[in-house]
Amino acid sequence: MGLISVFGIGILIIIMILIKKQSLIEIVGNHLIVKKLSEKQWFHHKWKSGLFLFVLNAVLFLLAVGLIFLSGLFMIPYLHILIILAATLTSIYLWIAMRVSVQRPKKDQLVMGLVGSSFYVILFLIFLYLFMILEPATPEHDTFMAAIGLMLGMVVSFVAWMTCFFITAFQKK
Repeated sequence: MGLISVFGIGILIIIMILIKKQSLIEIVGNHLIVKKLSEKQWFHHKWKSGLFLFVLNAVLFLLAVGLIFLSGLFMIPYLHILIILAATLTSIYLWIAMRVSVQRPKKDQLVMGLVGSSFYVILFLIFLYLFMILEPATPEHDTFMAAIGLMLGMVVSFVAWMTCFFITAFQKK
């Protein structure tokens, strides 16, 4: 199975998750993490919860990237794909848990979603900047693979931003 196939299947799964968001919200609704977050007074504030979501996204991203690099040290094929899948599912679970922890007005929920998902917008802009300034280090250096990696990074960060924003910012409808 090629990289593009795995990538396409991943995007289709994310679309299905967004379509089935309501049933996932009902499943996550009364887990321990939801109860713990709803008890925290600071989490009821839109800016603080948005900043918490931003930091959570950064930590999850750095943890996933670190585990992917660490998986390169082992000779286990396709371990990196399992790590990516686990990181994606963990992120979606935590986003849904944050969404259902506190019932906020629409505007407050939108602010929390915008602040929290802006990590992926910043990541997208970093990848875009690196793509725009991509030059060969030496005359014989080919930048094709670096460009492909940066474009895939842009697509992944854009899809992560959309998914995080739609899950955390909008009501159950």
